[in-house]
Amino acid sequence: EDSDGTVWAGSVSEGLFQFKRGKLVAINASSGLSDNLVETLLVDHEGKLWVGTHGGLNRLRPKNLSVLSYNEGLGAGSAQGLAEIAPGLTWASKSSEGIYLWDGRYFSALLVPGVSPADDRIGALLLAKDGSCWLAGARGLLHVKHPTAVESEGAALALTNVNVTSLAQDVGGGIWAGTQTGALWNNRYGAWREESAGPRTHAVTAIVPDGVAALWVGTDGDGLYRVRLTGGAPWEKQSGLLSDWIRTLHLDSDGVLWIGTGGGGLSRLAAGKVNTFTTREGLPDNTVSQILEDDSWRLWLGGNRGIVCVRKRDLPGATNFTALEDLVDHRISEVYPQVYGREEGMLSEECISGFFPIGLKTKAGLLWFPTQQGIVVADSHRPTQEAPAPAVVLEETLVDGVPAAEPLQLAPGSHRLEFRYTGLSFDGPERVRFRYRLENLDPAWVEAGSSRSASYAYVPHGKYRFRVIACNGDGVWNLTGASLALTVRPHLWQTWWFVGLLVVGAGITIAGTARFVEKRKMQQRLERLERERAVEQERARIAQDLHDDLGSSLTRISLLGGLAREDKDNAQQVEVHISKISQSAAQTIRALEEIVWALRPGSDTLQSLADYIAHFANELFEGDRVRCRLDLPADLPAVALPPEMRHNIFLIVKEALTNALKHSSAREALVQAKVAGDCLEIIVHDDGRGFQQHGGRGKGNGLGNMRRRAEAMRGRLAVDSHPARGTTVHLTVHIPVTAPQLP
Repeated sequence: EDSDGTVWAGSVSEGLFQFKRGKLVAINASSGLSDNLVETLLVDHEGKLWVGTHGGLNRLRPKNLSVLSYNEGLGAGSAQGLAEIAPGLTWASKSSEGIYLWDGRYFSALLVPGVSPADDRIGALLLAKDGSCWLAGARGLLHVKHPTAVESEGAALALTNVNVTSLAQDVGGGIWAGTQTGALWNNRYGAWREESAGPRTHAVTAIVPDGVAALWVGTDGDGLYRVRLTGGAPWEKQSGLLSDWIRTLHLDSDGVLWIGTGGGGLSRLAAGKVNTFTTREGLPDNTVSQILEDDSWRLWLGGNRGIVCVRKRDLPGATNFTALEDLVDHRISEVYPQVYGREEGMLSEECISGFFPIGLKTKAGLLWFPTQQGIVVADSHRPTQEAPAPAVVLEETLVDGVPAAEPLQLAPGSHRLEFRYTGLSFDGPERVRFRYRLENLDPAWVEAGSSRSASYAYVPHGKYRFRVIACNGDGVWNLTGASLALTVRPHLWQTWWFVGLLVVGAGITIAGTARFVEKRKMQQRLERLERERAVEQERARIAQDLHDDLGSSLTRISLLGGLAREDKDNAQQVEVHISKISQSAAQTIRALEEIVWALRPGSDTLQSLADYIAHFANELFEGDRVRCRLDLPADLPAVALPPEMRHNIFLIVKEALTNALKHSSAREALVQAKVAGDCLEIIVHDDGRGFQQHGGRGKGNGLGNMRRRAEAMRGRLAVDSHPARGTTVHLTVHIPVTAPQLP
């Protein structure tokens, strides 16, 4: 006996017997049982009966659908049109076979005078408000005034030479017919006439009246149109759809238009706004060919992968949020519809399209869906037996790719965690959906869909609990699910006592910082006095340079001018005096430039020194036969040099270049500079005649001055010269580490 009180009995030769509400039903090999010798019975936790027979294992469950096909007299293949001509009597059209009548038990073929199945190829059927029936055919539109007497009265041809694909009746009773070529016909004014505008090149696949003033017209490849019957632009194309292939339309009692498309999912059009639902939102397929609505605000969608039942809006008082309108309001991210396919007895999961109206809701509430193999009938009033929520099992936990055992105590550091889980359900296991969450890390549940694993690239130290829940194909959730506790141990520096030590250390540091600040202020005062002293020294040096260089040069110019006046009658001697005056003036200008450069703001940088050396060299060698090459970096460190060091470096380079120009008879001179660590290296090389060194020292005061300047900077000066092999002056000086870095 199962949970419903049904008694089951197995036989050794007659199969299985069901006894319920006083009725005995036999289930045997002819009903699908693998064998008539029943050996064992078991009712599982889902309430399903398992039957072990001599021929194998069977699982029984109630059927939610019934199929009308070959065994019911309809034959093989698909039906295109459906119409309930009277309570319990339904017509079904088949393209090349004509009309079939269903009497509640069996289909029988109708011989309709005026209808040639081979020529008319009847598609859509429309039962009008006056009880007559319209038949859409390949060679025109036929009208049957009294469907119950059709075999005696026959059908009359209303429209000729048009291939009608879609039919509809407006509020005023007018009939609308859409054709394969995109034309739209109507008889609103007593005679048939064709609308002047329309898609024209694309077949009309659906027509739905919208009140008394408009129609919705779907096309096969040209999208959806709103046709105004009074005033304004007659044809207006609707934007916002994911596909222009309109399969079917349904206008509900709230004025919401539901649009089934080919490849673009199900769209909802309300108040001018389009919302679209696809496989991303939980639908099993992005093609919707048929839409029917039952009395419980549920949409039944026929597509290429079976029939889907999904609720438009929740029942009053519902809090689980499973309806399409919850998606629109962003309360949920996806729905979990009921999906019916081959497991429910469908011979083909593909529902047909291309005609309208397509599908049928009978007065008794039965929903008929034409498929490629027969008609599927769903009873929307029958309570749906929901399967219990699936059991959730944590199968394995991987830490850095290696299976880990419980309890999970992870060492400090970064780890990659992967949790593998599953949901146990025999009713459509592929439709089981999951949510997971790592408590204390994930702020909310993560929608995993059908994925059966969850990964975390990094989990900080702390205590966590991984939880996973699942629901079946009917949207029934197992909210308990499965869980696993884990701990990631902290590093030493993340422990509480280490943090306490840091706090104590911070207090000591603050006290030490205060003392350091006071000491630093005193040092800054000393440094300021030192800088003032350095400024005084620099001023004294500049005054000395002005006196020595400019004063002596100007004195010499004055003396030479006096000599020129005395020798004014001797043109040759006057020319000599003027030449010397010109040379002295040039020397004075260069000396003045050096002083101005030393005083200019920003000249105290290493880069400024290199730029000025380049300027001096270019000016010195300008117009001379000796060529000067410069190898000076353009990205020297932004370091400020003390004035005395900057001055000495320049004078050493100046002396070396002057010697190369005046005394070496060189063809080329080279100036190089580079910085390695805290060392500045400057090399001045010429390819002149050189000189013979004595005891490592050259002749004259120039080299001696250069060496003294290098020693004053605590640098090193090396002079390498050999006769006929040129001279190289190599200066190495340490850039002071206390030199301030410039911004």
